[in-house]
Amino acid sequence: MLAIRFALWLSKTVDRQFFRKSSLLFTACVILLVLPAICLLTERPATSGDNPAQAAKRYLTAVYARDYRTAYQWISAQDRRYKSETDYLRENPPFSGGASELAYKLANEIEWRQIQSEVYTDKAAVRFTVRLPDANAAPLQRLFLDFDPERLVSLSRKEIRAVEEGLEGMRKQGSLPMLEGEESVELVRERGGWRVFANWAGAIPIRFRADVKEGLPWKFWPVQETILAKPGETLQAVYKAKNLSDRPITAKALHLDEPREMAAKYLEIIQCFCFIQETLAPGEEKEFPLVFRINWDAPNGVREFKITYEFYPIDKFPEKRAKNPA
Repeated sequence: MLAIRFALWLSKTVDRQFFRKSSLLFTACVILLVLPAICLLTERPATSGDNPAQAAKRYLTAVYARDYRTAYQWISAQDRRYKSETDYLRENPPFSGGASELAYKLANEIEWRQIQSEVYTDKAAVRFTVRLPDANAAPLQRLFLDFDPERLVSLSRKEIRAVEEGLEGMRKQGSLPMLEGEESVELVRERGGWRVFANWAGAIPIRFRADVKEGLPWKFWPVQETILAKPGETLQAVYKAKNLSDRPITAKALHLDEPREMAAKYLEIIQCFCFIQETLAPGEEKEFPLVFRINWDAPNGVREFKITYEFYPIDKFPEKRAKNPA
């Protein structure tokens, strides 16, 4: 199944320029990926799914608001065998505080129409038409502070109320920018009710590797060596590095993908720490986020991708190799 991935809200660590650029992905992902639901509830998802449509709508509510802790509860037990909650939350950094509250307010404006549910004993499919706020539109960008999670989460109660009033004003005036599309979602029946079938077993493994070169006195490693990704999903991986020396060290990472030709066509690196040099103080340890996506048109024959980062001392960084990796 396809799953909603709001690229512009991927991580608090991703720079603001990335979030502004990704707002278009937000609207595109919603139209193409906003799969499961009938009418959208404003309350947080409960713990039971009486029917497929109810389970789908509650899952969607949580994902739309980046409440991924709740969303994970609505994923099937079969899928959860392939991804732990810890890994899922690392790949999909959740909103919190005022940011989550405002995301739920925006979700309340989504309109679900022409709902059709087909049930086959222990499986089901929900099809629907969705009309939703266009998060790429300038009025919503301004109102929601470019959807910058760090700014949204730090808003005071008075500032949150101002955003809510602005949203309400758009709604009453009929000026809320909207988009419309169609989609469907698969579900499976379990002991606790209906759950969303993400089909992570059929996802493409992304293998992450790390190395240090030219005597760089750093320890460098991927937090998660493998991530299962489905075409269209925007996910986050995290690397860590630690300076093992007694002096500040500046270094830069070289990015390598395999298989090279397939990766060039279908693997998109959206935000990467390799774009700039990094300096670690003696003994300092730091996290480096990486945001990536497998394109929608990736062929079924793609078995896996490998992403490797090599850190070099800044004075020994191979510029020519970086431009034309072998």
